[in-house]
Amino acid sequence: MRLARPGRARSREAEALSTTSTLTDGPARSADRTRATASAARTIRPRPGLPGSRAVVGGLLVALAAVGTWWAASGAGRSAEERYVVASRTVGPGERIEADDVRLATLDLPDSLRPMAFLDARSVIGSVALGPLEPGELLQAGSIAPAAGSPDTREVSFAVETDWAVAGSLRAGDRIDVFATYEGTGAPTSTRVLTNATVRRVGATGDEGLGESRTQTITVAVDGPDGAKDLVTAARAATITVLRVTGT
Repeated sequence: MRLARPGRARSREAEALSTTSTLTDGPARSADRTRATASAARTIRPRPGLPGSRAVVGGLLVALAAVGTWWAASGAGRSAEERYVVASRTVGPGERIEADDVRLATLDLPDSLRPMAFLDARSVIGSVALGPLEPGELLQAGSIAPAAGSPDTREVSFAVETDWAVAGSLRAGDRIDVFATYEGTGAPTSTRVLTNATVRRVGATGDEGLGESRTQTITVAVDGPDGAKDLVTAARAATITVLRVTGT
């Protein structure tokens, strides 16, 4: 029987201890490497700070500019202190507007309507309403017509064929000239019997039918009794022709 040498026994014990140490220290070293890798991968970023005072002031100015633009565009800042002429009672088409027919009222009108309105009631007194005006209704340039002549006027009505009255297109507020054509033994003659008169009312008379002609009854304002007399004579004895005055 041979005995093992002491040197070989020690060598085997050293190998066993080395193997045991490797198996024991392996997990610990692996964990250390993992922690080191995670620590290296972690990035520390600075916390975002609050905006500076200059940025805050700039943002406030931009906001104020936007609000000002909206305010101007919407007209929210416009004062409704303008006083305009409105009707104080019902005025019929062709009626002359008197001082008691109008009053001033505070209104907030859009810019597109302001040039058509009146600020002074005296500027519309004596004008003729082209259509019905209701109480509180705004008087506009297109709803009235300047009255011709002096306050001492007469209203006279006469009938005329529509073919000789601007094809029947006359309306209240128009200004007209009236000619009378007389036929006698000689050649017909025409005379102007009314100049620049204001039409108060226009009404249709007669019906269209076989052998009939459509006519209109026109009521005008005539200055003084002499003007009314000439028109009445012409309406009874002559053929009437009406011309619309389009100039100033």
